[in-house]
Order: sequence, then C-alpha cells, then structure tokens
Amino acid sequence: MKINSIFFLILIFSFNSIVALSQNNTLIIGKVKNTNLVKDIELRVDELYINGKVDSYTTQIQEDNTFAFALEIKAPQMIKMVYSRNVLDFYIEPFDTLYMEIDANLFPYDVGFTGTGEYNNNLLVKYFKEFPKTTNQFEYLQYRSGIFWFHIPPKIDDMMQRMSKESYAESMKARQKNRMEYVQKYHKENPGGLTDMFIEYIEAEINYEYGYYMLCYGNVFKNKHSVTADFFDPLLDISLNSNQIGNFYFREYLKAYINYQYMDIFSNTDDSVYSGQYDLAEIRLEELSMAYFESEIITKALYKKKIDVILEKYYQFLDTNPYFEFNDKVINAYQKVMKYHTGSPAPSFELTNLKGETINLNTFAGQPVLLNFWASWCKPCMKKMERLRVYQKELEEKGIVFLNVSFDRKEEVWKSTIEKNNIGGVHVYLPEGTESEMAKKYNVRAIPQFYIIDKNGNFSEGPEKSSDILDLKQKLENLVQ
Repeated sequence: MKINSIFFLILIFSFNSIVALSQNNTLIIGKVKNTNLVKDIELRVDELYINGKVDSYTTQIQEDNTFAFALEIKAPQMIKMVYSRNVLDFYIEPFDTLYMEIDANLFPYDVGFTGTGEYNNNLLVKYFKEFPKTTNQFEYLQYRSGIFWFHIPPKIDDMMQRMSKESYAESMKARQKNRMEYVQKYHKENPGGLTDMFIEYIEAEINYEYGYYMLCYGNVFKNKHSVTADFFDPLLDISLNSNQIGNFYFREYLKAYINYQYMDIFSNTDDSVYSGQYDLAEIRLEELSMAYFESEIITKALYKKKIDVILEKYYQFLDTNPYFEFNDKVINAYQKVMKYHTGSPAPSFELTNLKGETINLNTFAGQPVLLNFWASWCKPCMKKMERLRVYQKELEEKGIVFLNVSFDRKEEVWKSTIEKNNIGGVHVYLPEGTESEMAKKYNVRAIPQFYIIDKNGNFSEGPEKSSDILDLKQKLENLVQ
C-alpha cells in the first residue's frame, strides 16, 4: 500500500524542527483513515534491557488525520503501537523515517509502510503470517533451570514433551532452516530493499530463538529424554557476542546460556550463583554482550535482595563498564532496593480502617507490624493467610500488629471475605490496587507481598523464603524479645 508522497513531504517539513529540538534520531509519521472517536496513538519502546524502563510516547491525531512521533531509538528492535486498544508490533532502527497508513477499522491487520523501513516491515508482516507466534503471554509455559525461567509457547512445549532428543534436534534445525530460507528468498526478490541492520536482526531472531528452544529442551527435559552433553554441540556455532542487543531472543539466549554453563559446572543455586554467573560472564562474553548480561545479573540479585552477595560486583560494574547506557538500570535498582532494605524507614501512610478510623504508622508506634498486601481473588494470598492464622492470635498477644491492605475491586466482597474467613488484624481497603499511592510507595507491583516493620518504624528482615511461615513467625517474635 503506497502512501501519498506530497502528504509526507509536507509532514516532514512540519516536523523537522521537532526532531532538531528534541535531539531524537527517529521519525514515525502516519495518517489514519476511517478514524473513530479515539484520537490518541501511543508508542511503547521497551528499554527495560537498557535502563529498566518502558518509554511511552503519546500523540494526538490531528484534524487532517495525521500523526507524528519523534523519538530516540538506541538499537534496532520491535516496538508497539497502541490504537483503540489494539496493538501493532513493528520494526524500527536508529535514524529511520518510517511512514505508516492506517485504516482504523482494520488496525492492526492492514497497515501500509513506506520510507526507510518499508521493506523491513513488509517482510515481517509476511514472516509472521507464515510463521505465526503465540501472542498471548498467559498461554506460555514456564520452566525454571537454575535462576533462569524459560517461557515456552504451547506448540513448542508439546514438541518438547513428546519428541526424542534426536527428533527434536532435527525438527528445530529444519525450523531454523525454513525461516532462514524464507528471509533469503524475500531478500533476493527485493534487492536493496532490506537494510543491513534488519538482515542482522532477523537472522539473530531466527538463530537465537533456535538456540533458546534447544537450551530449554536440554535443561528442563534432560532426565525425561536422557539428554547427553553432545546434544548442546550445535550451540557452539551460535556466537554469544552480538550487537543485536535490541533482539529479545538474543538477550534471553544469553542469560539462558550463561545460566546453563554455570549450572553445568557448579550445580548450585545458593546466593553465590549471582556473583558466580557475573564472573563467568567476564570469561565468556565481550563488550556489549558482557555489559548487558552483567547489568542484568546485578539487577536481578538486587531485586532478590542479595545485596551483600552482589554489592562488590555492583561497584566493579560501575567502575569498569564502558557502556554507560546500562548504568542507570543498576543504579535505579540499587536505590530502589536500599529504600526498602532492613533498617530503612518505612514510607508514611494514612489509611481508613474497617471502623472508619484514620490510621498511620504512628498509630502502631512501639509495636512491630506485619504489613500484608492481599485480595480475596488472589489464591496464594488466601493460602498464606490461612497458614499464618494458626499463629496469629499468639503473635498479636505479644504485641505484633497484622495490618492487611486489600486490593479487592468491590468493597462488599472485601468485607464479606474478612467475615466469612474470620481474618483478624487491622483491615484497610485500596481498590486502586497497584495504582494506589501506598502501593507505589511500597513498590507493590503484584500480590501477595508483605513487609515486616519494627517497633521504630523501620523495615526489618523477612524470612529467607516468603512461603516459610515458621521462619516468618520467628522473625516477628524476634522483634518483641
């Protein structure tokens, strides 16, 4: 679908000043036909792997049905366009000027591309029709190996479950070959169309996805299918060092492979696994790949509160890493975790309990508090509260406060659940859930989650495992001795 060139020349002229002023490097311009009542378009650029954030850009559709974005793209990658609750994934690279024509009635299934990314995106549209992906992340199966979690689509999982190691390896190799030949055929039929960056990107997509699924089979189904060391030999041809840091499967393969090598050598998952994988990366990886992996393992360790284990690596990374774009990710993780670290003051709050009384931390001055975020629809929350209830009366008699903060969506459900299950303690209701001011103060992104606050209003040490109720009981009792 070609787009009127005069229309875009006018737009480029209009938005040249925007690009110059914003110092961004990439321009995305478009026109929407059959527009509906929705006048906003959003772009989401995943930079979690760089700085720990997903950058969001929103613009309005103008009266002439045009829109434009000027943004900074740091690496070739897929980004998301959100319009009228529908999502389009498309490819962009630094210094692109991409033109899009959208039919509001058919979005995201019928989008026209021209400009520097025209052939790249036209191939991707055909590629994902030929080799469709499972887009619903809730359908993926999760498998843990060491400290890495594989996320596997149902079709691949079925192959892993039923196929012998020989059959699976052959199928994965044929799958990789078919995809590569499809890209090569398109490239041959459209000489000069695909950019060099895109060719590298799509080849990385194919090769590292292959490696990722091979690693999962060999790690997770090792015993079931009697996988031997030679099963992994084809992976020796896949480089661990690439500039395709914007490619999801390259990043996942990198983490999975270092985890596999570490587990193969040491077979341990104690706290030293984080510093151990950092050290292994120093040996196996180079430059950009090493900087990315090290920033990831430090961030993961910090969020797991393995601060003493990873602190030396944290300072080493900041001192020696030449790729400064990754520094913000580890610094932000460190600052966020230290904010909730043992001995740090718990954030203040003001809430209303079941009796309509206003409460805050000072209400419980001199008493330890178990601050519990929960909801009636959260089965793990209910199970944990049920197990803790055995000791609750005993702990309350010792002066420990159970402060339960509910994320229930309906107040009547919240109240009836408390009554039906005879849940003791102090109760407050925050229907805004993770969007509430308190949840943001306490960095609650999912439930169940709890904090122990000592009698002085500071965070206290929690159990080694959040599911260990006896350890939790002991930690609470230690605060009143």
